[in-house]
Order: sequence, then C-alpha cells, then structure tokens
Amino acid sequence: MTTIAFAGLGSMGLPMAKNLLAAGHVVRGIDLNPAALATLAEAGGQPADAASAASGADVLILMVVNAAQAEQVLFDNGALEALADKGIVCLMATCPPAAVERIAERVRAAGRRFVDAPVSGGTAGAIAGSL
Repeated sequence: MTTIAFAGLGSMGLPMAKNLLAAGHVVRGIDLNPAALATLAEAGGQPADAASAASGADVLILMVVNAAQAEQVLFDNGALEALADKGIVCLMATCPPAAVERIAERVRAAGRRFVDAPVSGGTAGAIAGSL
C-alpha cells in the first residue's frame, strides 16, 4: 500500500484523491478549503497540514494552481523535508519550464525524486479516473 500526500483538493484534485483511495492507497489531503478536507475524510482520507501529510509519505502529489502554490507547500510549509527519503514529488500543475526546473533542482538536492506530470482532461477526466 502506498501512502500519498495530496495537495490541492479542488474540482480535479478531490476526485483524483478519491480514486486513489478507492484503489486502496492511503491518502492524506492538504487544502485550504475545510469543506474539501471534510469530503476527503468522508471518503476515507486523512486531512492534514502539509508537513503532517507528507511525513513518511511515498509520494507527494501537487495538484495546485501554479508554481507559487507548489513552492509554498513544498518549501514554506515543510512538505519536502517531511517526505520519505527517496520519496517522489509529482508536480501536476501547469508551470513555466524555468519554474519546473527550479523546483526539480531543489527536490533532487533534498534527496527526493521529481516527476513533472501536468494533466489535461478536466473534472470529467478526474472523476472518471482517465487523466
């Protein structure tokens, strides 16, 4: 079973997190919206702050709006430091190439792995699990 910290429980992120739960993964959710966190909890997920969600997690998914939000979760809110050694940071936000490289360098320097994986398919794809 994989433990996943999932940042960004919006119109695409919440269905994605729920699909991961349905597949048997442990999902710890990070979001500023208490209603999104409550919905995740009702589905069996664990609401948490960034550092607690990432603590020992195998993967940190960043389904946030932009690079600034990704950097806030990773660096300002302590998620990267808390992520398991050799953990994977999966950036799913659409970000400028220079920002992606800047984030990737910092992630790798901390001994973690990095995947740039922007998504398309919208809310319908997120709900269907087809992104």
